[in-house]
Order: sequence, then C-alpha cells, then structure tokens
Amino acid sequence: MQEIIMTPDVCMRFLVWSYYYHDIRPAKNISYKECGKFSDADAAHLDELKEMLFKCFEEDSVERACDQFYKAKMLQEPCPFPQTELDMMFAKELEP
Repeated sequence: MQEIIMTPDVCMRFLVWSYYYHDIRPAKNISYKECGKFSDADAAHLDELKEMLFKCFEEDSVERACDQFYKAKMLQEPCPFPQTELDMMFAKELEP
C-alpha cells in the first residue's frame, strides 16, 4: 500500500470513508481490528492512519466532523466522494 500523508483533505476522506460509509467512528483507543470488517493487514494500516489523524487534528475536531457526517447521512445528503474510490484509497470490507 502506498504511503498516505494526513492532509485536511485526506482527513475528511478518511472520516467519510470510516464513519459515513462503514459506520465506524474513529476513536483513539479502539483498533479497527475490533470491528472485524477488515483483514488484519488492512486494520493495522487503518490504525496507523487513525494515529496520524489524531496527531494532526484534535479529538474534538474529529468528533465534530463525525457529528456533521452523521447529520448528512440522516438527511440522506449525497456524499461528494464515491465509496468505491475511498475503498480503493483505504480498505475494502471483508466479504461475508
């Protein structure tokens, strides 16, 4: 997987991918392995991205962004990023 630099744009895409599309609200002390939706390798990579996210942005900012994505989802507002594009950028869920 290529290295990803946590810019504000990548942060927004990561949060949209995680919370809007996969219903996983990033939290400092919870690993992506715990959700059981991704391979171990993908979960480890996602945890690295999450750590970068919280190093670059305050926890309150991440929480507020997730709250906005939740409202957008409840109002069924269209997402500016297609899920397939974000899945290719971050990770795809395991097949059931």
